[in-house]
Amino acid sequence: EKDELLKCFDIFDENYKMLLGEFLHPEADLNNLVCHVMNFVNKQKPIQCETGWGGAMNSTISNILAGVFALFTILKSGASYHRIETADGVSDLGNKLLMKPHNIQVLTLLNMFGCASTVERSLESQLMQIRTGEGKSMIMGAASTMLGLLGFNVRCVCYSEYLSNRDF
Repeated sequence: EKDELLKCFDIFDENYKMLLGEFLHPEADLNNLVCHVMNFVNKQKPIQCETGWGGAMNSTISNILAGVFALFTILKSGASYHRIETADGVSDLGNKLLMKPHNIQVLTLLNMFGCASTVERSLESQLMQIRTGEGKSMIMGAASTMLGLLGFNVRCVCYSEYLSNRDF
């Protein structure tokens, strides 16, 4: 299962970097990025919670997740990146400012969506332990986005009013 998960991560990473390279410049039409992601999504609909996860779906999940995170990165930090990149005397600082997902976040999501398995399975009983500072809010947001794109009704609930306001 570890090898399958790493294979899916490599697919994610390659596609994420390709999408950033293509859509990070200021003149890029982000609607094209959205259409790119939706092409992957629409090929999978309808999908059910009980079956269809893992197996043949793995590369599709990796590609959809890459698109979701590429759009997030560009919307959250693309403008700052462009300001730094066009400033005189600044070298390679722009890449450090981009809000990119951490590997543990991507691996958690891929595992949760069945990418650690070569056989089809359900999404039921998925429990992931994520330590403090590893980005639970980011994982929850990306998981919610993925499920929403795939046609599921999504509701997020948080015990903390502070975190709910911060991450809304």
